Amino acid sequence: MTGTFDFNISCPCDDRLARIITDIVRQAAKDAGRDEAAAAAMAASAQDFVSGCFADDTLPPIKMHVNNESIKLDAAGRTMSLAL
Repeated sequence: MTGTFDFNISCPCDDRLARIITDIVRQAAKDAGRDEAAAAAMAASAQDFVSGCFADDTLPPIKMHVNNESIKLDAAGRTMSLAL
């Protein structure tokens, strides 16, 4: 993977937009050398996190920070960090 980037998505969001987050996680994992099964597992974890955030009535923005070492998701007072 090249470089670091931040991605912010504001709610209300639907499953189509949530898919963007899981796709980024999957691709970052692959770019970091993870096999397809590991990348899919990381994407599934991110999907669980995102689904929980969207269930929050306040519909907070979800912030994503990706660098060469990890992916960090922040929303609804919750944080998830996935090591690459």
